[in-house]
Parts: sequence; C-alpha cells; structure tokens
Amino acid sequence: MKLLRSVASVVLSYIVVYGIVFATDPVLAHLFPGQYVVGKVPPAYLMWISTAIYAVASILGGWLCVTLAPVKQAIHLFVLFAIGEALGIFFTIHNWGVWPHWMSFVWLVVWPVCLWIGGRIRR
Repeated sequence: MKLLRSVASVVLSYIVVYGIVFATDPVLAHLFPGQYVVGKVPPAYLMWISTAIYAVASILGGWLCVTLAPVKQAIHLFVLFAIGEALGIFFTIHNWGVWPHWMSFVWLVVWPVCLWIGGRIRR
C-alpha cells in the first residue's frame, strides 16, 4: 500500500501541475484574443504571466507531493523534480526555435525552486 501511495504522490502531483499549465493556454487565449494564439509567439508579458502561473502550480505540486507521500517526503519530491526536469529538457529541445529560449531556461529553473518552496510549506 505504501508503494502505491508513493507512486501516486509523485504521479498525481505531476498531473496536477501539468493540468494547471495545460489549462492556462485556453484561458490566456480567451482573455487576450489575437495575442495568445496557437502557432504564434505571444508577447513577453503574457509569457511572464504564464510563467507565474507555472510557478504557483509548481509550488502546489511540491506541497501535494510531500503531503501525499507516506514516508521520506524529500525523496518523493526529488523524484518529482527529476521527472519534471527530464521532461522539461526534452520539451526544450523539441521546441527549440518555436519559443524564445529564455522561457525554457526560466521554466527549468522555476521548477525545482518552486517544488522546494511547496515542499517547505508542508513541513
């Protein structure tokens, strides 16, 4: 049962963060029609708004991970970090030339910092 709860804490936390980030695009597209369009790089201020939402979602994900983890919360948080960073590097390479490079690098830095903050909130 602990193994299932361990896996669930990491997977569910990642799904929550990804879900929030994924839901952000249509909301921003609705709030800023013509500026946040698929296939077009949005203005920098919208990218910073998206980054701020990502930061809050990452804090929530870190908090959720350590809250659900049955034991050794730091290890669970590290696994969540590693999975997110690996996928972040993959998407950075995949989207190279599609988005400004600074955004990918900022997100790669925001992820571990905000996860740590979320994990510290729970403690």
